Amino acid sequence: MRKFISVFSAAVILSSAFLSGCSNEVSDGAGYTFDCALTGNPSSLDPQTAEDENSLTVIGNMFMGLLKTGSSGAIEKGIAEDYEIAADGLTYTFKLRDDCFWFYDENKNDKADKGEYKPVTADDFVFAFQRIFNPETCSPYREKFRCLKNASDIIAHNGDYTSVGVKASGDKTVVFSLDYANAEFLNSLASTPAMPCNQEFFESTKGRYGLDDSSIISNGAFFVRQWFYDQYGKDNFIYMKRNTVNDKSDKIYPSFVNFYIKESYDDAKKSFSESKSDVLVSFTAEKGLTKNCNVNGYSNYTLGLIINPESKSYSNVNIRKALAYGIDKSSFADNLSDDLSAADGVIPPDISILNKSYRELYSDKNISISYNEKKAVGYFEKGMKDMQLQSLENIKILVPENIMDTEYLHLVTQNWQKLFGFYIGIDEVAQEEYDQKIADGEYDVAIYALSGNYNSPISVLENFESDNNFLQYSNNQFDSKLDAIRKLENYNQGLDKIAEAEKIIIDDCIFIPVFYKKEYLIMGEGNSDVMFNPFTKQIYFQKAKYRD
Repeated sequence: MRKFISVFSAAVILSSAFLSGCSNEVSDGAGYTFDCALTGNPSSLDPQTAEDENSLTVIGNMFMGLLKTGSSGAIEKGIAEDYEIAADGLTYTFKLRDDCFWFYDENKNDKADKGEYKPVTADDFVFAFQRIFNPETCSPYREKFRCLKNASDIIAHNGDYTSVGVKASGDKTVVFSLDYANAEFLNSLASTPAMPCNQEFFESTKGRYGLDDSSIISNGAFFVRQWFYDQYGKDNFIYMKRNTVNDKSDKIYPSFVNFYIKESYDDAKKSFSESKSDVLVSFTAEKGLTKNCNVNGYSNYTLGLIINPESKSYSNVNIRKALAYGIDKSSFADNLSDDLSAADGVIPPDISILNKSYRELYSDKNISISYNEKKAVGYFEKGMKDMQLQSLENIKILVPENIMDTEYLHLVTQNWQKLFGFYIGIDEVAQEEYDQKIADGEYDVAIYALSGNYNSPISVLENFESDNNFLQYSNNQFDSKLDAIRKLENYNQGLDKIAEAEKIIIDDCIFIPVFYKKEYLIMGEGNSDVMFNPFTKQIYFQKAKYRD
C-alpha cells in the first residue's frame, strides 16, 4: 500500500488505492496512481516565471499550450486546432480548439461542478505574453521571444508591454506578429512560458499566483489538489488529480500523480529502488536498478573538457589545442560502456532539426579535430615557449559525481602523459561541490556536461554566446553566425550555417568534445508511456500506463 502523508491524503487516497489495485484489470492501463520523486520543492508553478526543473515538471502536467513536444521530439498541436504561417514568416495565426478548459476546484470536492470550468480563449495567450514583457513580472523569458513585434523596444524600455505582437481575433484566434523571421518560433511556442494565463484568475490571487495550491488553475491533464511543503520536514509532496473536463477530449490515463519532494538525487534514487516511486531519471542504467523496468535512453549530452580561463598555463590557446589534438578517440573503440560514445562535435546526437537527428544530417567527422601526435606536440611546445615554461604542473580533472565512470577518462590522460610528459589525475566530487567549484573558478580542467534547454542546435550553441557564458569566451564571428541562424525562416538551408558556428567552438578549443553521454528515464515494473523531455527535464504522465 502506498503511503500518503497528510490526513487529507490518507482519506482521499482510499479511492486512489482502489483504482491502483484494479488497474491491472483495465486493458488500456488507465486508472493508476503514479508516484514520482522530485529533487527539490518547486519554486513556483507560474509558467511565465518558473525556471527550475521541479517547477517545470509539475507545470508540464497541469498546463497545455498551443503546441507541445511529442514523444519523438517533434512539435505537435496542443490547444491549437490548426495554424498558418505567412509566406514571409512574420505572421503566425492559430485557431484554438473548443474543447480545452480551465478548471479550478473551488469547493474542493474533486468534481467539475458548473461554474468551476471555462474554455481557454485567445485572450489567455495574449495576457500570458503581455505578462512576459511586463517589467513587474520579472520574467526570465523575454529574450526567448525577442523576435515578436515591438519586443526589442519593450526590452529597451522604449515601448509599452501591451504593444507586444500578440493579438486576439475573436475568442478562438490568436495572431503572433514578428519583427523578423525565426525558425525557432514554433519550438518556443511549445515551451513552458508560452502557456496561457487566465487574467481573471491571475488577478484574484493578489500576487500569490503559482505559489500555493489555492493560487493556481489548470488547463491541462491534471490539477493540483494539495501542495504541502515544510522546509524542516521530510514528508513533502504535491498531489495531483486527473482534470476530468479535459479528459473527455484528450484521454488522461492516470487517475492521480503524486510528486514526493526529496532533497537530492540520491534520495530520489533510493525511493525508486525501494519501489516507492514509479519513475527515475538517471545518468546510469545499473542492472540492479533497471531489473524488470522499461528504460528509455537519450543521447542528449556532450561531455567535454573546459579549461578555467584564469588558469595561468592551461588556458593558453596552444596548450588547449595540444590537449584537443592529443585525444586518440580510436582508443575508445570497444572500451566504453553503453552510455558513452566518442564525440567529435559539440551538439549531441539527440538534438534534432527538421524532425531528424542533427548529427545524422551533419556528421561530426566533417568538423572534428582528429588525433594528430605531431600537431599535438607542436602546439604544446609552442605554448610552453609562449609562457617560457619548462614543464606544466600536475593537476586533476574536476568531474561531477554520478555522470560517468571516470576510468574512461584514463584513456585520455594516459595518452597526454605519453605525449607531453605530465600527469593529470581525476577529482570526482559531489554535484553540489562541483557546481560551487565551477562557479568559484576552483579548477584548472573539468569535464562539463553540455546540452540545450530545448531541442534545437541553437540551444546548445547559445552556451557560448559572448557575455552569456562563464568561460569568458567571446568571438564576434561566432555571435554573427548565431544571430543569422536565429533569423532563418526555416532550417532547410541552415545546416551549413549551424555547422560553421559549431566548428568555430571546436577550432577555438573552448570546449573539447570527448564523449556523447546518455541519460535514462527508468520506469518501474509494469509502467510504460511516461514521456520525458531530456532538455527541459520535464516528465509527463498524461499518457502513462500501468499493466501488471
